[in-house]
Amino acid sequence: MSFVKQKELAIILFIAPVLFLLFNYYTGISDPVAKELVGWGSILWNFSMLIGTYTMFKYLATNMVQRKKDSEYSAILFVSFFAYIASMYAYPAGYDYILTNFQTPLQMGLLVGTFTNYTMLYRGARTRNWLGVILLMSSILFALRQIPIAGQFWRGFTVIGSWLNDVPNAGVMRAITIGMGVGLVATLVRELTGKETHYLGE
Repeated sequence: MSFVKQKELAIILFIAPVLFLLFNYYTGISDPVAKELVGWGSILWNFSMLIGTYTMFKYLATNMVQRKKDSEYSAILFVSFFAYIASMYAYPAGYDYILTNFQTPLQMGLLVGTFTNYTMLYRGARTRNWLGVILLMSSILFALRQIPIAGQFWRGFTVIGSWLNDVPNAGVMRAITIGMGVGLVATLVRELTGKETHYLGE
């Protein structure tokens, strides 16, 4: 990229945000344009989903054609995807059957993996410090809050899990959100002042 093109790009990326900010603050003229840009973003997101789906199918087809290791799983995923989509529109009763008898049990089976993760967390944390143990216990209590049967054994699981979610977790999420907001504002200021030049390849 030549110096002229770099300079032009930097000027455009400076003028466009300033105009949007000024027009929106003083006149509100940029509101329709901003909404239009958000709509474009949604459309581009849908196209990115299509590209991701195409890439996945291309990868699966390559595995099946070249008969790579575990290619049978690629075939199962390939067939299952189209069967699931087709049943949603062509045979709703079959879609409900798949949802009830296949998808839901599989999702419940994934819950077992969370307990495996907890054991891995414990094995990794027990040799380090007591903060890891606190993290492990908090995760277990928070998980038990999500399981209805746990509340039948002891109501404290629900109470403690709700407190962990509403107080420490909410506070940390607010801090992270504020930090992200400050970082975005700082990045915007750096770009407007010409100090952030990563988009120019520098």
